[in-house]
Amino acid sequence: MRRSRPIPALVLSLLALGGCAMEASEQVQQSRSSLVGLSRADLFLCAGFPSKREQIDVVREMMTYELGGGSGSGLNLNLPVVGALNLTGAAGYCRATFELIDARVTRVGFSGDKNLPAAPDALCAPLIRSCLDWPREAPR
Repeated sequence: MRRSRPIPALVLSLLALGGCAMEASEQVQQSRSSLVGLSRADLFLCAGFPSKREQIDVVREMMTYELGGGSGSGLNLNLPVVGALNLTGAAGYCRATFELIDARVTRVGFSGDKNLPAAPDALCAPLIRSCLDWPREAPR
């Protein structure tokens, strides 16, 4: 009788999950430049209404979107080469702050406990993902 070998399957699964985290990290990095120029109306349509909004001066405002902050439960693994892996759905949090001047995004910043091993800012991807391929409103 031949025994199954769950270890190689587990390692392959962990590597696949790591690839997803790296893709999420790349999406967040891309958003720092690709979302510049997005109108306030398009930002509301693709990301929803912000959790915080601050009018800085007549033309400049900051909008902050927040995700996470709950406690995770499940399995956390530390593996050589792969690093730490959280199989809980991640308990971190992210704040994405958009600076708008004259109702257009000029900068995007991310803060919080938002990093996964080898995947900086990966936990922020759900906040910006729907905006990455958003069709742009024509400037008026």
